[in-house]
Amino acid sequence: MNIALSHRSGTEHSMLYQHWLNSHQPVDCSAMNDYAVEEYEHVLSTCSGIIFTGGADIHPSRYGSEDRISECAIEPERDDRESALLEIALQLRLPILAICRGEQFFAIMHGGSLVVDIPTDIPNAITHGKVDGRDSYHSISIEAKSLLHKLTRLDESIVNSAHHQAIKILPSELIASSLSSDGIIESIEWADPIGKPFFMGVQWHPERMDYTSPCSSSIREHFLMEAESYSLLMR
Repeated sequence: MNIALSHRSGTEHSMLYQHWLNSHQPVDCSAMNDYAVEEYEHVLSTCSGIIFTGGADIHPSRYGSEDRISECAIEPERDDRESALLEIALQLRLPILAICRGEQFFAIMHGGSLVVDIPTDIPNAITHGKVDGRDSYHSISIEAKSLLHKLTRLDESIVNSAHHQAIKILPSELIASSLSSDGIIESIEWADPIGKPFFMGVQWHPERMDYTSPCSSSIREHFLMEAESYSLLMR
C-alpha cells in the first residue's frame, strides 16, 4: 500500500512517518514535493491515502492576518502546492490524515482561521511549543461521541506538542474533537461525515509519540484501515 506525504523536509522526516505507519503494516510513502504539480493527479491515483504533514507556518494572508506576517515562518510555495494537492485529494476522495500544520491548513482551506501566535494572543495558555528543542506534553479532553473518542475510548489523554499557532475559528463543516485545558483546539473532524472521504486532523504528532498510546496507535490503525478500504472499493 502506498501513502502520499504532502511534504518532506528530508529523508529522516519521511522515514519517521513511514516507520510509524510500518509499525502496523507494510506501507510505502511518496513525498509529493518530489513531484511537479502537474504530476499530482497521476501520483495520487496510485495512493490509498494522504498525510498532510507538519512544518512551516501557513501564510497569514490566507486567513486575513497578513499584517502579522513578521510573526510567522512561512513557505508560500508549499502553501500553493498543498492547495492543489488538497483539491485533487478531495476530488479522488482519498482518506486524509492532517497533522499539526496539516490540521491548520485543512481548516483554513475550508474557511477557518488561526491564532497567529499562542503566547501573544492567549497570554494564559499552557506551553504548546517545544522546550529546549524537544516536544512539550500536555493533557487534552476528548469530546464524547466524536470519532476520536470512539477510536481511543478515552475521555482524556496526554499528547506531545510543538506549535505556536492553532485553529481559531472552525468552518461549519468541521468540529473540534478535543481541546487542551486552555481551550485550544487539538483535533478536528467532519461535523457530518456522511458522503465525505475520511478525514481526521490532530494538532499533535502521533508519529513522534509512544506508538502504544491510543492517540498514536488508534489513529494510525484507523487511517490505514480507511486506506485499505479505499484501495478495495475505489480501484
